[in-house]
Amino acid sequence: MPIFEFKNLKLNYRIYGEGKIAILFIHGLGGNGGSWKYQVDYFQKEYQIIAVDLFGHGLSSKDVDPIEASRLDAEVCVELMQKKIGKPYFVIGHSFATNINPEIIKIADPLLKGVVFVDCIYQGFPEIIDMRIKFAEKMLAISGDTLAREADLWYNELIGPVVTPDDRELIHSSLKHCSICWLFEAVAGCRAYCAKYPPDKTPTENDLPVLIMEADNGVGDDIHKSWVNHFKNARYYLFENAGHFFFITERDRFNRLLKEFIEANS
Repeated sequence: MPIFEFKNLKLNYRIYGEGKIAILFIHGLGGNGGSWKYQVDYFQKEYQIIAVDLFGHGLSSKDVDPIEASRLDAEVCVELMQKKIGKPYFVIGHSFATNINPEIIKIADPLLKGVVFVDCIYQGFPEIIDMRIKFAEKMLAISGDTLAREADLWYNELIGPVVTPDDRELIHSSLKHCSICWLFEAVAGCRAYCAKYPPDKTPTENDLPVLIMEADNGVGDDIHKSWVNHFKNARYYLFENAGHFFFITERDRFNRLLKEFIEANS
């Protein structure tokens, strides 16, 4: 797998297909580029697919400030798309990409054609930030094997009960390549991150197409968590009876909706 060097850091990425339009997939907290296996299988015949390991994850650089990492992720992703790919592209980000997608939008790359938020919490309200910090601090109060077990249990709660053994293994497998403590330090730093990179300053007046997809057992259970509070004209879809990883567990419907969005805005 190729490595892209950026500011003395190394970004690992996977690349598939040779289409005229590219799709950049950004995984969530504890994931890696392999989390998008079913999207790669579905889209690579018609599009060029790029799936990155975010800093602190997978085979990418681990020695990164957990609070600043997301802004660096945004910068390196745009530079990768500009220098190595050089074609129109869409960004699809899951979960923790809530910190990354907005910063990519702020960079305003003319090659960017649309952005998709996949069960991403909008951190535009103090109570949402408080909730996330409280959870992260609870996890950081434990350590070692106990923390690893709690992280696995947390992932299982996010997944929900309706999942095949193979899909559950796919979702869990990426956690083995992360520092669990680093992950929750990144979440605990959300107030500092949002103060420096405010989500409510993400441009909305540039007519960039935005699609928001949420799970009713995930971000979609509370309107205050949703990016629809910011992107008033975004296309929106709620997955019913679905968990946080619906792009895996509900992949056929997810892939169809994503393809419709890309085709409509290419």
